[in-house]
Amino acid sequence: MATGFAISRCSASAYQRAVVYLSRRQQFHALSSLTAKSRFLKLNNLTRNCSSSSNAPFIVAEDEKYGNKQVISITPRLYDYILANVREPQILRQLREETANMRGSQMQVSPDQAQLLAMLVQILGAERCIEIGVYTGYSSLAIALALPESGCLVACERDARSLEVAKKYYELAGVSQKVIVKHGLAADALKSMILNGEACSYDFAFVDAEKRMNQEYFELLLQLVRVGGLIVVDNVLWHGKVADPLVNDAKTVSIRNFNRNVMEDKRVSISMVPIGDGMTICQKR
Repeated sequence: MATGFAISRCSASAYQRAVVYLSRRQQFHALSSLTAKSRFLKLNNLTRNCSSSSNAPFIVAEDEKYGNKQVISITPRLYDYILANVREPQILRQLREETANMRGSQMQVSPDQAQLLAMLVQILGAERCIEIGVYTGYSSLAIALALPESGCLVACERDARSLEVAKKYYELAGVSQKVIVKHGLAADALKSMILNGEACSYDFAFVDAEKRMNQEYFELLLQLVRVGGLIVVDNVLWHGKVADPLVNDAKTVSIRNFNRNVMEDKRVSISMVPIGDGMTICQKR
């Protein structure tokens, strides 16, 4: 775990959770080195500061090796400002607002995430894309809108009800001819595509599905995406739980393991981006 960093919004601090089990005095005396005690005191002060102000403008890397780098803290007010500067097409806004009233609406990517995905597709000059986990289609619609008329998006989703909403909006946006919908298990669809001779023929893939399947999806997509192509994986920060050593449920552990595996995987170049719930952008080497 990255013990050297203070965590944005103060909500996911391992220290704050650990205090349930040990008093501050017990914790302090349990530390063996002066450096560790110094960091404890800094974090203790940070906790008090966080409780007094939820709108701190920035956080500071506690480890001196990072030069006390100041990193912006996304407060609710600042996030509202970010969203006000997103160029969200009207059709996407309409879909987002309809989805907000549905069960599982928190699964929908945020407008700033969708804008980034669309930009990546455009920068890459992508024509053939894959999405794993469509839900009601917000991210897939953003991708389809960014594709050229000759472009193609394979959209994999197992929930028929949410998929009907997505298909309705593909029609309304005039992009249904670009989208190949695959209803069912995504892993089965990807394996079928590989057997069908489609290896290394895709430019871009986005994964936002069952988190415990991330590693399997990633391995299959590495076969389907060309060298230089991108694989983007959502929810890699998992509401901050991945950085909390006291959270060890199956999903959190699987995301943690996936993040570690990708970090060590020399087949890809990576960048973990703290947007939405965290996305890792992988470029196949």
